[in-house]
Amino acid sequence: MSIITIISKNHTHSVELPSGALLSEAITHAGCDFPLPCAGNHTCGKCRVTVRGAVSAPDAHELSHLSDADRAAGIRLACSCRAEGDCTVELHTDEHARILTWAEALPVVCTQTGCGLAVDIGTTTVVVRLYDRSTGTVLAERAEENRQRRFGADVISRISACAEVGLSTVQAAICDQLEELAAQCMAESGVSEITESVVTGNSTMLHLFEGLDPASLAVSPFKVQSDFGRISTRTLAGAPVYLPRCTGAYVGADITCAILASGMADQSNTSLLADIGTNGEMALLHDGELVCCSTAAGPAFEGAGLSCGMPAADGAIRTVSCDAEDNVTFEVIGGGEPTGICGSGVLDALAVMLKLEELEDSGFLEEDFMLTDRVGISTKDVRQLQLAKAAVCAGILTLSEERGVELADIDTLYIAGGFGSSMNPQSAGAIGLIPPVLADRVHFLGNAALAGAAMLLLQPELRDRAFDLSKNATELALSTSETFMDYYVECMMFGEEE
Repeated sequence: MSIITIISKNHTHSVELPSGALLSEAITHAGCDFPLPCAGNHTCGKCRVTVRGAVSAPDAHELSHLSDADRAAGIRLACSCRAEGDCTVELHTDEHARILTWAEALPVVCTQTGCGLAVDIGTTTVVVRLYDRSTGTVLAERAEENRQRRFGADVISRISACAEVGLSTVQAAICDQLEELAAQCMAESGVSEITESVVTGNSTMLHLFEGLDPASLAVSPFKVQSDFGRISTRTLAGAPVYLPRCTGAYVGADITCAILASGMADQSNTSLLADIGTNGEMALLHDGELVCCSTAAGPAFEGAGLSCGMPAADGAIRTVSCDAEDNVTFEVIGGGEPTGICGSGVLDALAVMLKLEELEDSGFLEEDFMLTDRVGISTKDVRQLQLAKAAVCAGILTLSEERGVELADIDTLYIAGGFGSSMNPQSAGAIGLIPPVLADRVHFLGNAALAGAAMLLLQPELRDRAFDLSKNATELALSTSETFMDYYVECMMFGEEE
């Protein structure tokens, strides 16, 4: 047996595991808040820790991600390094993403008294906001990265983790986090009790919050345990929780709330909503009918899995541009020397690479495109980004064709979510993430899921409206759509797809 001591922020944990156990297993066993973006599948090289003591020698996978200086400093990858005796592991948790909390929403008529919480459980981030329900005043707010990230960056990894470590373990990660954030909001504002909460999120996140086995969401025919649209079996801060209705397995309550907040369902024109994040969820409204779909975009545009990718935190390159003389410049969050590049910077970088003809339309990149000596876009990164952008654009094109809508007839493209609301729409059009004809019709909503949850909290009479929107919407299954697959292949090309 090996005693593995884990140092995390100001806390020290000790676990005893059989010799040969991966350090990532020890970190998960200790319940530490440490991201494993690829869920230990040895693809991202992000689980860097500092190790002292009896551990295995680095294998070829580790060596490909570690420099000589890294090895000299004791840096190892938790997904590859094994304990061979007693050892100490120091977690690197210095990156704190700037989490999107602002949102645009329709005005509401406050019909309640007391205080309540609006909560958005995103795959990547979590936001908790405390309201005075009689006035709509925000009393306090907390935002953190989702602590389930230690089980992987995407929903499929989280679903797999339920089978590996147990549903209760994955559920506890988010439920404990929400209780802590709620308590912090209440303490800050001097509120001793709340009357109700509204918790929104995608279908998988709500299944995990509720403690429902999400396994059926990962295999055809992708059945849900519940559509929700009801009071939860759980409480938050001792008060009841309302869970908005989901449309299907991969079009969740977060899209229901975003549609409500955008006001698009109350308009007569043709509009499209896209939440471009780990899951690319979309909704098209035409002639009063709502059609939705979801694409597996993956976490590439949120920084996970890329060679220099990182959250939108201090040190991240957030914009990249090129002037008439082909001089490349960039902006770093917080100033100073960059330590990585976040999603919006990646998007800009690809557009610049195309303009400079460093990147071919096919996705061929002869050599890594470096912005500094240490930060850039690698040839492997391009492949991941190619898959992600193709999925999103193909989803938009498929929705449009299935409804018989010309792209030119879409009046507004509403963009929700953290990455989407920080992206340059012109760069998105230039690389083919969105059809370029829509680049000038983009309207940013911010965290529309949170805004919609707040509307349902402050004016519960809107819940029937949101329920009907979701129930009457049609979910288009892209996994069985030949139209989607055809567009997906076409959209693998970089550049502007009309």
